[in-house]
Amino acid sequence: MPEATADNVIWGTQGALAQNRAPSIMMIGDSWFWYPFSNLAREVGTLRPHQTVLVVGRNGAEAAEWATKFRKDIDFAFQMYGASVKTLILSGGGNDVAGMNDFMRLIKDDCASQDSVEGCYRTAEPEAIMSMIMGCYKALITKFRAYNGSAPVILHQYDYAWPTGKGVFGPADWLNAPMSKAGVKEGLRAALFRSLIDRLKAAQLELAREPAMGKILVANSAGSLPAETAVWANELHPTPAGFKLIAQKAIDPELKRVPI
Repeated sequence: MPEATADNVIWGTQGALAQNRAPSIMMIGDSWFWYPFSNLAREVGTLRPHQTVLVVGRNGAEAAEWATKFRKDIDFAFQMYGASVKTLILSGGGNDVAGMNDFMRLIKDDCASQDSVEGCYRTAEPEAIMSMIMGCYKALITKFRAYNGSAPVILHQYDYAWPTGKGVFGPADWLNAPMSKAGVKEGLRAALFRSLIDRLKAAQLELAREPAMGKILVANSAGSLPAETAVWANELHPTPAGFKLIAQKAIDPELKRVPI
């Protein structure tokens, strides 16, 4: 679990129970909530020092795993605290597309002759992957609504990462490696990932318009960071300063709309 975090951020439901804490903010998701050097959960805890934040999930979690690998953890969190939390914040979809196997399902095996982002996608993509991811969001939010019909659900869509090939402790195969394997022109690579982020945001906004989902707030995280690689620790994760900036510019405005 992340180190040197705020005292009001609890990693896992068992931790909250052991400390006899009553979280008002629940966060379910991937490394953007769990990254060991900095993450949005820590920044939310800093922004809301008088609130207790419960974090569920793990590094590398996929939205598709909310109903499988992490189902018991999520069910337990909802059973214990679903009815009482004031907001639920979700982070998911990034790991469903990043990585050699997942990303190669989205783009053609040979993109060397393509001069546009759209020309790089396989038939029916990225609509198919976005539909799958939104299905995961919808299933989780529907489950949450069985416990809590009024608490807003906050969604974010990461930010425009740079396909640099840089990982946590060396090279990574998240973005640049699959693009390189497929022969995506270097001038298209950043735009290709940007298009996925934009489509994720559009899908989230569409989901928020569904009355059955209850109140959904879509944080405008995409574009929070300046368009430079210096604010990114690697291909998928911002620096501590980057996470702080996203929390302040995108997450905090939505939290201010939540009656806590």
